[in-house]
Amino acid sequence: MRKSLVGVGVAALVVLGGCDAQQAGAPMAKIGDTATATDAVQLVAMAKNSTSKSRTVKIDATVDAGGMHVTMTGQGQFGGDASQMAMQVGSAAGAMEMRLADKVVYIQPPAALRSHLGTDKTWIRLGGGDDSLSQLIDGGLDQLATQGDPTTFLNQISQGGKVTKTEKTTLDGQAVTHYTVDVDTAKAKSDLPPQLSGAVEPMTVDLWLNSENLPLQMTAVAGDKYTSKIHYTDWGGKVDVQAPPADEVANLDDLHLNLGGH
Repeated sequence: MRKSLVGVGVAALVVLGGCDAQQAGAPMAKIGDTATATDAVQLVAMAKNSTSKSRTVKIDATVDAGGMHVTMTGQGQFGGDASQMAMQVGSAAGAMEMRLADKVVYIQPPAALRSHLGTDKTWIRLGGGDDSLSQLIDGGLDQLATQGDPTTFLNQISQGGKVTKTEKTTLDGQAVTHYTVDVDTAKAKSDLPPQLSGAVEPMTVDLWLNSENLPLQMTAVAGDKYTSKIHYTDWGGKVDVQAPPADEVANLDDLHLNLGGH
């Protein structure tokens, strides 16, 4: 049960971390808002330049990885220490809520799990301990809190990607440019999220940018090991996320789960 709870949380971080990684030193091409990228480096530069100006967004995402299917719906503000998120997460373990506030992640576990947690608290604070699991989680939280733009997989694109197709179309009633990028994951390995770097095949990423070069949708497929779809709306809208009341929060180390790791 402990693994189920934390596994869903980490999987959620993969999706969110996949929404905000930013490659240090990537060239920032000077491209106008209406330009169409012809290579991966230009594409990364265009999206990063736009998302750095619009730090808030609503997200609807699904991810299948490691035999786990996770759905997420919520909103976030990205930008280092100012990052905050509120997400509804669904998985085989049930529905849960996750919040990032003040660089701390809180999870409200599925109702079916609460009776096994050994606490009457409704929220669990992830990370903050000295054990290896907490350190792993903290590493994901650090990345989530300190990196900002929702251009996750574009890190890989700029290193190992090649734009193979562009198409002018519409999405959500907006004119968009649809980019298809083939990614050589061997070249991009150093930029992959840690959870994916050891077990992926060549990846295809599709990205839809509107006239302001803001992502409206991104999908990624790596064989049968990883698929994801992230839909973005309401760029620049108001986001307000509050931490749960302190008296409703338990630390991970406070839980008593003597269930053999199931």
